[in-house]
Amino acid sequence: MDTLASYDELPYDSLPLPETQPDFLAAVARLHGYDAPDPVRARILELGCAQGGNLIPLAWRWPESECVGVELSRIQAESGAAFIRALDLPNARIVHADLAALPDGLGEFDYIIAHGVFSWVPPSVQQALLDLCRRHLSANGVAYVSFNVAAGWQRLQPLRAALVERTSPGLPAPQRHQQALRILDELAAEWSDPFLLKEIAYLKTAAPSYLFHEYLAEFNAPMSFGEFTAQLDAHHLRYVGEAGPRCAVVELEDAWGLIPESMAGRWMDAESALDDALSVRFRRALIACADAPCAQPPEMEALGGLSFHADLRCDEEIDLDGMTEQAFINPAGNGFPVVLPLMKAAVMVLSGAYPLALNHADLLGAARQLMADYGVPDSPDEPTYREALFQLVIAHGVMPTVWAAEAAMEPGERPIAHRLARLQAATSGWVVSGARHVAIDLDPAGRMLLSLLDGNRTLDDLVAVMRAFLAEAGLALSMDAVTELTHRQLWLFARQGLLASEQG
Repeated sequence: MDTLASYDELPYDSLPLPETQPDFLAAVARLHGYDAPDPVRARILELGCAQGGNLIPLAWRWPESECVGVELSRIQAESGAAFIRALDLPNARIVHADLAALPDGLGEFDYIIAHGVFSWVPPSVQQALLDLCRRHLSANGVAYVSFNVAAGWQRLQPLRAALVERTSPGLPAPQRHQQALRILDELAAEWSDPFLLKEIAYLKTAAPSYLFHEYLAEFNAPMSFGEFTAQLDAHHLRYVGEAGPRCAVVELEDAWGLIPESMAGRWMDAESALDDALSVRFRRALIACADAPCAQPPEMEALGGLSFHADLRCDEEIDLDGMTEQAFINPAGNGFPVVLPLMKAAVMVLSGAYPLALNHADLLGAARQLMADYGVPDSPDEPTYREALFQLVIAHGVMPTVWAAEAAMEPGERPIAHRLARLQAATSGWVVSGARHVAIDLDPAGRMLLSLLDGNRTLDDLVAVMRAFLAEAGLALSMDAVTELTHRQLWLFARQGLLASEQG
């Protein structure tokens, strides 16, 4: 079936993607010795932006930036343009166009984002995408290009081949997806490979768009890291670094041990070896023009010039007295082992400050003060602490940034959510995005409450409205119960940076 039609019928959710936000990309670039532009005043281009769920929050966050999206689907481009008009956002626009034939006059961009595009288009469009990056990147600009990696997809190819062969290509995307689910049941009964059975189990619960576009769409062309960098060379581009998490800290140390000593100092060869050792399936490459300053492997010393944020919890009492390994868990359920007491204190500080970020010096000082408050001697030297922080940054347990963020840290007497959050909550098909560019999963009651936060209602007013809303939905709760639920939800909004200190 027509590829564009399939994206209209089963579009990917238009979500904020944390690892594409330019303040994070600038921090990753600095870790690699590359000085990317200030994201707050940048020109940002997103290719394949859908209806703008990733791009529009960036434009809202940074009013001095200019954000342009390109989307091939007229339906999605028009939906995004309508949202921009409703938000009255002057620094964002979405262009309905083919990235292989962009309109003239777009100019240069400091950040180009192409997530979920490169591996899922014909080779000619891949070449056009890289050519576009070369022509439209500013002098020190960077582009984010994600792609599927052959090392991890090699064992999955039999599953893709079976699904393509056993489903009907002429069916509309939703019907073919339903057909694929039945085929997955058949394959689960026929096959015995634990790896493939695990993937089959995941696909049964995955978003329909993921199953369709990864396993049934006409184009899904994984390639090796070496093949990708060779294409960069051909287009006068160069690899800067990896914007995705490398892996858990312990796994990372083990994986580097698998790289032959002959590759010591050969960064690109080591990257390819890591893909093979870890069966990497997906990369988020940061690239720049070939004539830009050379980058290098990530360096711990660069941490001193960055800020950090983290949303982590520990499900046990945190031991600040000894070198006990403890797992800190992010909202996605990923665990990050931390041993060093001073690093545990730093994680506690960051989680308490979230969504705000602290620079390296302030974070270290606050962690040491927390240790002192608990009466724990601060014994580790700074290099030991910096190595622990570096490992968490590489694994994305702690996120580096060059933007501190601004947010109201408590609801106040008359809570106000910023206009973007209110419009996202009130508009069907839109996902609410937090201050740190994460998707906030809200039920209908949560969306209703958020949409009401225009500063004109007191907490008591909000409780009364929410109690009536829940009663109409068939859920009769006491005033005390609704009050507790409403207050809890408001504090969640504050933690995710959805609240403003004044009308906005």
